[in-house]
Parts: sequence; structure tokens; C-alpha cells
Amino acid sequence: MSLIAIVEYHSLLRRGLESLISGQPRLNLVAVVAEPSQIEQPGTQADVILFGPSPHAAKPLDETIGDLTDCGRVLLVTRPADPGLVALALRSGAHGCVAEHTEEDELLRAVDTVAHGGIHIAAQLATGLRDELRKPPAVAPPALARREVETLRWLAAGFTHGQIARRMDLTEATISTYVKRIRSKLNVGNKADLTRRAIEFGLLQEEPDPPVAGDHQRIRRIPPAA
Repeated sequence: MSLIAIVEYHSLLRRGLESLISGQPRLNLVAVVAEPSQIEQPGTQADVILFGPSPHAAKPLDETIGDLTDCGRVLLVTRPADPGLVALALRSGAHGCVAEHTEEDELLRAVDTVAHGGIHIAAQLATGLRDELRKPPAVAPPALARREVETLRWLAAGFTHGQIARRMDLTEATISTYVKRIRSKLNVGNKADLTRRAIEFGLLQEEPDPPVAGDHQRIRRIPPAA
């Protein structure tokens, strides 16, 4: 059972989200509010916070998402298909973004992915996000070795340790060692956090190589860490 909170300023959309989530047997709705402050003050804890920000909010979006992450994993519901907004949300700690007109089935898949620690970007937002990520990085990467940088890039693109090992002509054990070093250097503990750091460092600017037979390349949806 996943605990879900809704923070949506638009009353009609808020009621629609409430109706959808409350009708799912594996989802438990713990809060439905209009403003982020209404969920932060009582200290509500949720696995996923569906967040539709007000365009007239006094606090910057990145600051608000940062505050909400203390209460749960944030899944942003965005109205304009603004790739800059999506990139900002991910850099600020959000675990995913869906559009206002995302189909119900995909929204529920996004909630499930985020509830289990993964990252989900709605298909209609992914192309523009890729272009946004090609811009020069705003944050300088730490002292990662060349092979560690390459490993982080493949991880952020959604490849498994085994798939990365084949591409880099190394053993899976070596890749696991690289991943442990990367997590230690970046002080992160799961794949979602590694993906966000890769975004910050601009490591997804280049197009990943095409997957070989039997591989499944997943750029838009990153599964939770094992």
C-alpha cells in the first residue's frame, strides 16, 4: 500500500486527482490540499506527493519542491510543456513529471514508479527535456575518474550493470565497484539520486548508443534501485 498526498492549487484538477487516486485499492490517500504549506506544517508523510504548483506562488518552484521532499517523493503535474521547468524540478529533488493532460493509466504508472523510488517522465515531456539536458552543465562534476563518469552516464540512461559491462568491455563486478565508488564520492544512496546528479553534471547531453539485441534502453523511465 502506497501513501499518496495531493497538493494541487486548481480545485477542478485537485478533485479529479482525488477521485482517481481514491479509487485505487493499492493507493491510500493521506492528504488533499491546495497549498504546499498545508502539508508541510502538519508534517504529513507520503510515498508520493502529486504536486501541481500555482503560477502565482510567492516561493520559487525549486525551493517549494525542496521543502516538499521532506514529506515525500514529489511527482510534478505541469501544465505548459516546459522542458526547462521539468529539468528544474528534477534538479530540485522531484522524482518525476507528468503533464496536466497525461492519460490516467500513465499517471498511475508514474505514481507506482515514484512510490518505489524510481523516476518517471511523461512521454510528451521527454523530447524537450533531452534538448534541455544538452545545455552546458550548471554544476561542475566532482573528481570522478573517466570510467566512473562513463558508468554514471549509462546508469542515468537506464542501463543495468550487466548492459553497462558489455558496452565498456568490463566485468559486471567491476561496474558494481565503480557504482559503489560513485555513490561514495557523490554521497548518494540510490539510482534516482544518481540520475539527478548526472543531470546536474550534464552527463546526458550526448545521445546514448543504440541498445544491442536483448537490451532494453529506458531513458524516460528509470526503475528503482535493487
